[in-house]
Amino acid sequence: FDRTSDLDMDTLNSFGNTETIPPYSKDGVDYPLGRLIRGSVASYHPDQRLARLLESQGMQPPVYLDTSWLLVAHVDETVSFLKADTPRGWIALVNDPRLARQMLIDESNRGNGAVRMFEGMYWYDWWSYDTYSAAVSIDAVLADTEVMAESARSAAEVDAQVALLKAETGLTDEEIVKVPFLHQPLDGASLAYQPGTVNGVALDGHHYVAPDPHGPVIDGQDLFKVQLEGALAPFGYTVHWVEDWGLYHALAGEVHCGSNALREVPEVKWWETGR
Repeated sequence: FDRTSDLDMDTLNSFGNTETIPPYSKDGVDYPLGRLIRGSVASYHPDQRLARLLESQGMQPPVYLDTSWLLVAHVDETVSFLKADTPRGWIALVNDPRLARQMLIDESNRGNGAVRMFEGMYWYDWWSYDTYSAAVSIDAVLADTEVMAESARSAAEVDAQVALLKAETGLTDEEIVKVPFLHQPLDGASLAYQPGTVNGVALDGHHYVAPDPHGPVIDGQDLFKVQLEGALAPFGYTVHWVEDWGLYHALAGEVHCGSNALREVPEVKWWETGR
């Protein structure tokens, strides 16, 4: 914590904004311990002492993604990584607002526009702390000009993040899993409108914990659960859905924000072996 900086800057010091790209090689350069990936905002910065500490290790040179457009400004709001049985050994999960919109359009065109999402959920009024129903029909979401405009803007911002990730790691489209959810504006910035299912926790190479999307239920199944489960199944993953709406989603967070994963520390000197 830097007492000399604006409190708003402290969000960048959070560990939801200090993640790791798994090990890879590119252009003849090996990154046996992967690389740090952090969100950045041009107008302010995380605690420079922490940044110097991380960078001085010389083992995981950081990649910085522009997160200035996000309300919380954390990299885990749009990107995460999972171990996978692929030549690279891992895949990236990336938010795709365009896909979320298209999924809703498709259901509306099938005559399901009146089906509601967010049933039984509530939003908080950020000023009065009152609650009000979040339930809304597919057609009403598609007609919400603020949500649609913010989602379109967010899609363009995510495109820029993906372009940088590809340039730094060599990731291909086949190694990127699209994770659909829309965005909403708040205080001039962007925030996940639907629970941000990219913001989850990988338990191992087979299980992924994600926030319950509370999507529209079509033919007895949540549209957005079906999509993510289907997208991750080819990589051997089972998705476990966790309720985080009232405690995190409605308060600008998700599952990863509220998790403290304890990892097994290897006995080898990993900082020397790269294993």
